[in-house]
Amino acid sequence: MKALIFIAKILVIAIILFALMFVVIMPQYTTGFNAAIIDKYQRLRSIDEPKIILVGDSNVAFGFDSRMIGEAFNMPVVNFGLHGGLGQAFHTDMIKSHIHEGDIVIIIPAVFNEETSKIADHVLAWVTIENHFFLWSGISAQNYWDMILAYPTYLNRAARLFLSGEGNGHMEGFFVRAAFNEYGDNVYPRPETELVYGESVLSFNCDYLSAAMRDYWNEYNEFVISRGATLFISSPPILDDQLEVDPAVLQSQLDNELNFPMISQLEDYIFPREYFFESGFHLNEIGVAVRTELFIRDLMLALGTPRIY
Repeated sequence: MKALIFIAKILVIAIILFALMFVVIMPQYTTGFNAAIIDKYQRLRSIDEPKIILVGDSNVAFGFDSRMIGEAFNMPVVNFGLHGGLGQAFHTDMIKSHIHEGDIVIIIPAVFNEETSKIADHVLAWVTIENHFFLWSGISAQNYWDMILAYPTYLNRAARLFLSGEGNGHMEGFFVRAAFNEYGDNVYPRPETELVYGESVLSFNCDYLSAAMRDYWNEYNEFVISRGATLFISSPPILDDQLEVDPAVLQSQLDNELNFPMISQLEDYIFPREYFFESGFHLNEIGVAVRTELFIRDLMLALGTPRIY
């Protein structure tokens, strides 16, 4: 009997600690940039009709006018672009359970040569999903062990924010949750060029398609088809004065090695510095307008859809 009482006490303590961690300490990043995934996911799962899903890293988040795309194709649009530090597959894994018949899914990576389809930064993944359980299903099985190993580091950071009272505070600027609109576009005002990294700004440098991403995306295409949807891949914006590779090599691989269409010509998306903001992957308002027009053209050609506006 004493042993049972002892075990019961241990279970009670474990439940209390679990509740403390998952209810009180977590979450602490709900106003940060990555928390925008909550709103993006809610929009994704709220749309029952066929939709266009733009999925990728921050080049997607900072790169489209989704309202314009929706009007061009008379379809709702979800911008599911977030953070390159998570790795490309994080984003495409996250949307899988809400791809439905008639959907058009467009992968738009800034990086094509990652050597693994696993999450790139598992602590950052915890910062992104926290205790929002509906997001957990978007984590693929190959990441489970690394997520477990990363949890103490995340929890330590969250506990520090909790104890200092700095967690979930009001945040301003372009790198916050409040900077996104209802489509998932980052609409923080950026009328001018601002590349804070100077001449060493983060920019496109992919000269090949890795076998890991090729295999992952081809397998992903099979999944999308099984859901009755269509998969395409498109180009990120490319900063012209930071381009050190020949995009023709990558273009050839994308055209020949993927089992679904690359709808863009990379060279069409080489833009001048005047179109960018803060990074060689983020566009300012002029860049967004130009890139969105190009994308609509490419997708219309891929779908054989006449221009209607």
